Amino acid sequence: MMIFSLKQARLIKGLTQKEVAEKLGVNRDTYRRLEKYPDETTIKQAKQLSEILDMSYDFIFFNDNSTFSRYENSDSTP
Repeated sequence: MMIFSLKQARLIKGLTQKEVAEKLGVNRDTYRRLEKYPDETTIKQAKQLSEILDMSYDFIFFNDNSTFSRYENSDSTP
């Protein structure tokens, strides 16, 4: 399975941070923070981003590098 960071997924789609932010309904600084700290993305935002980027959110948010997947496989939660 291919996995991508949020930034990589955006670049593959050929969009700027500003374009994604507008489609997501947030300002560019908020979107920039999501790229830097993707684990702070809400479920609603993750679903919207998967539609905007035309990529399953599993490939972006639930991969080996995501804290979401680390919590899923552990006894503790954030």
